Amino acid sequence: MQKTDHLRLDFRSLEILKRVHDRGSVSAVAAELGQNQSSVSYTLNRLREAFGDPLFVRSGRGVEPTVRCREIVDAAGDILDRMESLFHAPAFDPATSDETVGISCNHYERSVLIPPIARRMARDAPGIRLRVLQSLLQGHRQLSAGECDILLSPRRAESDTLFQQRLLEDRFVCVMGADHPLAHGTITLERYGTCRHAALTREGGWRPLYMDSLAAEGVAIDIAVEMPSSADLVDFIDGTDLVLTMLSRLARGIGGDMRVRESPFDTEVAIFQFWTTRTHRSPAHRWVRNVVSEIAEEIRAQNMPGRD
Repeated sequence: MQKTDHLRLDFRSLEILKRVHDRGSVSAVAAELGQNQSSVSYTLNRLREAFGDPLFVRSGRGVEPTVRCREIVDAAGDILDRMESLFHAPAFDPATSDETVGISCNHYERSVLIPPIARRMARDAPGIRLRVLQSLLQGHRQLSAGECDILLSPRRAESDTLFQQRLLEDRFVCVMGADHPLAHGTITLERYGTCRHAALTREGGWRPLYMDSLAAEGVAIDIAVEMPSSADLVDFIDGTDLVLTMLSRLARGIGGDMRVRESPFDTEVAIFQFWTTRTHRSPAHRWVRNVVSEIAEEIRAQNMPGRD
């Protein structure tokens, strides 16, 4: 006789075996399940063939499990309990969670989004560890490779398998010292093009997003100073003839006697939140993504920095 492939046994068969073991009656189990007795007996025969054991012997008006049957039911009970727990995920409590969530982003997102996100998590989920990575131009690759769980970036998804959410928008402004010729009056594209500029740059070939708008207008600017971030902005710009073009929410935190002026071009930048199917249904990651979304909504509700 050909032996039954044990991998073809289903959880329903194991559940029936456990019920007959616990009730000691085939007819009682059939009644509980709303089946006829022959259907339950057919399932038991398949199990007998698979395990090479009679499983039950007659005992009065019921059946008595064999030693082998008890061993199988003990193991099957653990399997069934584990499967049941998988189908009913435990309730998620951010206050007690100890997950680690990695967010990849660059300077803008680290300056505008990460601080309020970190404060919210410290308040509501102190056990969740936040790991922030620098994305440069590698953010989508990092996300696909599982090096991070969330990507915050203005670069659109390179794969239609990623989930994405538009978080907020920003625009470019011009920053200069109070004594700069462009500190007063309207900045035309012609005047802008004749100035000396400082530019925020990144490693790996990244270039400011407004450069495409300038190229479309046929404007080539003289970049005299390149900086990796705006941290030392005042030291570079104040008292010089340099103009720095940057996103307005970064300009919000500029100190010193600086002026923020409307740029002569209209370039909107949208920031997105990206994630993959790997973490899509994770309660902890979903909670963090909701925090990111809520923080972005609060930032959007705030007015853009004023223009002189």
